[in-house]
Amino acid sequence: MGPILGRTATFAIAAMLFAPAHGGAVQPVARQAQEPKPPREKPPRIVSVDAKNFEFDPAVIHMKVDERVELDVTSEDHTHGIRISAFPDGAKTNTAPGLSFPNGEDCFKLKKGEMVAIGIVPTEPGTYTFICCKLCGSGHKKMKGQIIVEP
Repeated sequence: MGPILGRTATFAIAAMLFAPAHGGAVQPVARQAQEPKPPREKPPRIVSVDAKNFEFDPAVIHMKVDERVELDVTSEDHTHGIRISAFPDGAKTNTAPGLSFPNGEDCFKLKKGEMVAIGIVPTEPGTYTFICCKLCGSGHKKMKGQIIVEP
């Protein structure tokens, strides 16, 4: 076995190995500046909605264009459903939807006692109807509500 190099010799060898090829002094490596983080999105406004006795409570919900909203819908008595029209009431054919749903579902099933979160982003002012989409009994047809989107 060969002799063990002293600390000074080890540093000298390391300096030669890592020295720049042009013979200059070793320069510290500059760290890249971190990109600023984008501002956090504001959390959605939560609106609790109860489905019971063939009605939604509240039956009218107000929103503003581009406001992120989460409807937390719970059935209180038995299985119901909720379908929210993406198109304003009275919209003509080929009208763009005025509500955007990140979930992408059409009819949300509401089991008794369970909460379903529905994300909505309104993009156009107007009145949008929502209905019960699961046959729930004799008052099923009158189980309706409205989302009113203001500019």
